Amino acid sequence: MAETAFSAIKRRFGPAVHPRAWYREFRELVLAAAVYNLEQALKQ
Repeated sequence: MAETAFSAIKRRFGPAVHPRAWYREFRELVLAAAVYNLEQALKQ
C-alpha cells in the first residue's frame, strides 16, 4: 500500500526532492504526502 502511494506521489510531483537541508526535505515530503491524501479523499 505504501509503495503505491510513493509511486503516485513521484508521478504527480516528480522524483526529486530539491531542498538541501534535511528538515526542508522532510517538510517537502510531508506536504507532498498531505496533498496526495487530500486528493485521494476528494476523489471518494
